[in-house]
Amino acid sequence: MADHAAALETPASGRASRQRLGWAAPALAVLLVAQWLAGGANQGVSSALAACADAALAIAVFALAPAQSRFWARARGPFVLLAAALLWAALPGLLPAGLARALAMPVNPAADRFALALAKALATTLLLIVAGLLAYRDGSARGLVRVLTLAGLVYLLWAAADALDWLYDSARAARYSGTIGNPNAAGIVFAALALLAGGLALAPEAEPPALRGAALAGSAVALVLCALTGSRSAVLLALVGGALLLVRRWRRWQDGRPPLRLVAAAGLALVVLLGVVAWATPVGDRSAYLPEDAGSRWAVIDHYAGIAQAQPVWGHGLGSFYDVNQQTLTPEVAPLYWNFGAAHNAAVQQAIETGWPGLALLLLALAAIGWQVARARRDWWTVAPLCALFAITGSAMVDIALNVPAVAALFAVLLGAIWGAALASGTPRVRRRGKGVRGARAVA
Repeated sequence: MADHAAALETPASGRASRQRLGWAAPALAVLLVAQWLAGGANQGVSSALAACADAALAIAVFALAPAQSRFWARARGPFVLLAAALLWAALPGLLPAGLARALAMPVNPAADRFALALAKALATTLLLIVAGLLAYRDGSARGLVRVLTLAGLVYLLWAAADALDWLYDSARAARYSGTIGNPNAAGIVFAALALLAGGLALAPEAEPPALRGAALAGSAVALVLCALTGSRSAVLLALVGGALLLVRRWRRWQDGRPPLRLVAAAGLALVVLLGVVAWATPVGDRSAYLPEDAGSRWAVIDHYAGIAQAQPVWGHGLGSFYDVNQQTLTPEVAPLYWNFGAAHNAAVQQAIETGWPGLALLLLALAAIGWQVARARRDWWTVAPLCALFAITGSAMVDIALNVPAVAALFAVLLGAIWGAALASGTPRVRRRGKGVRGARAVA
């Protein structure tokens, strides 16, 4: 029945559908930029407003999307797991007190924050689905990723001007926190934008030379801004992601690879630039005590994993991390952990708030999405988003990246764009004996 319904979509109706949703990708990009400008939507009022805006955009897109789209059928597995993860997290705050006690659910010490935390989780999930639907309707991530990158370039212009003003009032050892207010969160946003801009500059499709040049310049500016934040993990992950991007583009070069001398000269110039940036920004100074910080960060993660183990089934409740941290302080650990607002590891914090089953359901949902992406035929426009996702995920394992709603929203949109494009490809990749030949694209 789903195939029959999809067959009823004529080319004219498909074009009409895309026109009805043509505003959605720009609106999504503007929404993300607005959250970056609003302190990462990391305060109570801004978080609530951002969650409402995300939900309103999702409702509008779902209302205008054709009901016969096969997207909903193809994505049902991850849908079920995402819904289960949200339900598990929400149950302790929604069930009557007597039933909650009978199920051994602990009392949330931050019950006043539960509704906002649930709204943010739901809004992030909706953004993931919206981005997936838009990419599915286009048959590729190109439209959404391109619009998001262009919006990011405009944001980088504002951030660069703001950074110049900041430099007049700051010492060399100070860290730039951008418009988000936290240096590490700002650093990973700049790293992701550098990778997206690099992907546009290297795109195999016919892009205007002026746009490629602007994207290349934007990528360089984003890397410099990333270094100004002093976030060593963001800089390192941006470099690793950039190397993966360049290697992937080199392998797919269709019109002849550039001369080796040109590549070597460009590589040398990049190394010199990075050396100057590292020397002139806080990254260089902070790298001197990286081994000591690495050991300290592992101790932090181990400490909070122990707190998660205290309530392994249901967790302490959505939004409870700060209060739980304050309640578990002892004279031995208080000097280090008294001001922590996040566990500096997204997985551990999820376990603290929703229990290990809640974390398992979320990881299963992400694994199901990853499985569909891995099996699908992909094009160039998924490469840069994948590199950006790698950077954000890596940062979230040692820092607060995904605790900032604006960063979580960026992660959800990038993942959704890749997921939707994978579902639209229709045919899994196949390998013939002796050769890595990709399967033909089926008509979605």
